[in-house]
Parts: sequence; C-alpha cells; structure tokens
Amino acid sequence: MTSTLYMALLLTVLGTFVVSEDPGFCPDFTDKVCPLYYKINDSCAQSDCPSYAICCVQPCGNVCRHKSDKPIGTPFVDGTECQIGHVFPKAWCEKLWDKITSG
Repeated sequence: MTSTLYMALLLTVLGTFVVSEDPGFCPDFTDKVCPLYYKINDSCAQSDCPSYAICCVQPCGNVCRHKSDKPIGTPFVDGTECQIGHVFPKAWCEKLWDKITSG
C-alpha cells in the first residue's frame, strides 16, 4: 500500500515537470518597426531567458517575453548568429570586405 502511494506521488511530481517544460510561443510585437538604426539584443538563446519566458525576435532586437498561448511572434532559433548588447549595422566598406573575403 505504501509503495503504491509513493509511486503515485512520484508519477504526479514527474508529470508536473513534463508539463512545465512547454516552450510556449512568442507574443506579437510591441513595435512593428524599430525607430532606432541599431538593435539591442537582450538574449541570444532560449537559456538566456527565465523559465516563464521565451527569447523572441523583435524589430529592435531579441528580448525575453512572457510565453503566449498562440503562435503569433517569432521565437529566436538557438544557434543563429547573435551578439548580446547593442548591434550596429555594418558600414558599406565592411560589407564589401565580407564579400571579398568570403570568396
């Protein structure tokens, strides 16, 4: 009897952890167009965000947002090139150099 009770309690606890691992979805953008000429990335991986939030791609940079029930926004894909902090667009000479060196 006691072992059955312990087993039921263990399954309940494990089930709670499995349900809480739901990744959720990104909510809609707060701003459709970024008024800045640079981006500010607060997160560059899902692990940068707390458990109740998700790393989302926004017009002004990646941010941790509370999870939504509906798939409206765009989640950040781990492994995508990203830099934390202020990210400025490349100057024309940097873009040209990238083309020359990439072959």
